[in-house]
Amino acid sequence: MHKLSFLTVFLVFNSHFLFSQTDSSLISGSAKQKEGKHELAVLDFTEGIKKHDTVVQVFLKKRDEYEKISAFDRAEKGLVAPPIDTAFARSYYLRGVSYAAMKKNDEALNDLTTAIKINPGSGRMYVERGKLLWSAGQKYEGCLDLRMARSLGDSLAKELFDDKFCWNEAVLFYKDALSKLNLNQYNMALELIQKSIQLCPDSAAYFVVRGKCYSGMGKPDLAFSDFDKAIAAAPNNKDAYFGRGMAFYTQRKYQEAFDDLNKAIHLNEWFADAYLYRAYACEGMNKNESALYDYQQVQRMKPKDDIAYYKSGLLRNQMSDMSGACKDFKKAASLGNAEAAGYVKDCK
Repeated sequence: MHKLSFLTVFLVFNSHFLFSQTDSSLISGSAKQKEGKHELAVLDFTEGIKKHDTVVQVFLKKRDEYEKISAFDRAEKGLVAPPIDTAFARSYYLRGVSYAAMKKNDEALNDLTTAIKINPGSGRMYVERGKLLWSAGQKYEGCLDLRMARSLGDSLAKELFDDKFCWNEAVLFYKDALSKLNLNQYNMALELIQKSIQLCPDSAAYFVVRGKCYSGMGKPDLAFSDFDKAIAAAPNNKDAYFGRGMAFYTQRKYQEAFDDLNKAIHLNEWFADAYLYRAYACEGMNKNESALYDYQQVQRMKPKDDIAYYKSGLLRNQMSDMSGACKDFKKAASLGNAEAAGYVKDCK
């Protein structure tokens, strides 16, 4: 405790003392930077940086150690992030801008990243690093920085985010995630949709896909959380209600499943899959007539869907409607359902 307090005082005292010595270097370097004399500007910024680089390096080391500690352990032990005067960031930021102008991208990225670590609340620093990453072909990483800058209120960030087609980047990840999801490749789909959400954290459609990934991975709590977020973001999103309804069904919460699937159908009366799962929920509640009605709706909307005919046949068989059951089984078998074909053998 005493060592931490001493370090805090040391850093705060020295930051104010050392930064006062860099003012002339900053002023001189900034003037040269504005004139396009970036090589000379870098020399001035470097002179200023040398005066407080030791303090910064100590801070960066302690910051990295701090970030390796889980949020839970930080809270339990009462740990706080190591302090530093955020004014130190400016020298690194300006030198990074000049390095970028000189096409020295590695040096620029290093300086801009250091500046952000020192002052993570500066939107413009994220903007400059985002521009640099984008121009280097790291579009996703660049867009992440621009999104962060937007969230920090930077006036240039929104325009750049749109100009850099970052929305389109998110959509591309979304489409790839859907493809993997359709193949039941949940881990790969999750990795892709996470990127979409990081770029556009207010998209209901992206939360729906991630919710479906979590459902497929057997993580219902995370799935419900994402479906809830999707519904909160877009109360009229049929897919969000459908996804949550399916999740409720897998938990055998049939009434809740019915309610959500009913909402999905209300939003789109031609939502065949919602009718199918509402039928399953009805069967779970022993509402057989309602289930038959829903199966018939699926048959009407998707006349080549063998599952609806097969499930209807099973239910009719259970209800001792052998004539109706055989009719459904024969139709399902004609559509390629092998299990239905087995039942057809018993039909007269």
